[in-house]
Amino acid sequence: MDKRSFNLARLGLVALTLLCALLLTGPARAAAPSNNDDDAKPIKAGVAVTGIIENDYADGLLLTTDQGVSYMVLTPEEVTLEQEEAFHKKFKGQSVTLTGNVYRDEDGSLSLFVNQLPTQ
Repeated sequence: MDKRSFNLARLGLVALTLLCALLLTGPARAAAPSNNDDDAKPIKAGVAVTGIIENDYADGLLLTTDQGVSYMVLTPEEVTLEQEEAFHKKFKGQSVTLTGNVYRDEDGSLSLFVNQLPTQ
């Protein structure tokens, strides 16, 4: 499975989990926003995260901060796999700042969804 498909599969899984949760809680609870509904909303929006782009690209783009917090960097479909690979090749091992929305999945892993990747 290529990186783009993996990222899309993760987002699809989050959406499917949210849909199942809404169906199981019933229509009255589904209409009311819940503090426990973290899958639907970012835990932080529009946040700038500075860290090192990991050398290993086997699991996709990983950004690790100085505090040791790792983020899986997710991009929209408009960012091609070639652009993502070029970004990794250029910036691996270097410090970068990416701005986006932070999500936490059910196992506690953090993802940073960015609209674009910097070219410089």
